[in-house]
Amino acid sequence: MGAPPRDTVEIYVELREKDLNFVETILKGYDGIAHLRRDWFQRGGRRFFKILVPPGLEAEVERVLESLRRYVWVGEVRRSI
Repeated sequence: MGAPPRDTVEIYVELREKDLNFVETILKGYDGIAHLRRDWFQRGGRRFFKILVPPGLEAEVERVLESLRRYVWVGEVRRSI
C-alpha cells in the first residue's frame, strides 16, 4: 500500500514583498488555483514565498507566474527549498 496522496504541493517563488497583494489577487482570480503564504524563507540572501498548489496544477501555476513577469518582478521559481 502506497503513501496517501498529498493535499498540496509547495512551490517557492522569489518575490518582492510589495508585489504580494497583486500576485495573490491574480492567483485567486484563476479559480483559486493556489494559495500564497505570507511567511517567507531566506536562502542565500534571497527571499522566497511559499505557494500551496493542489496536485496536478503545478504547471498551470508556473505559467501564471511566468505571465506575471510582464507586470511585477518574479525571480526564481523552485519546487523545493
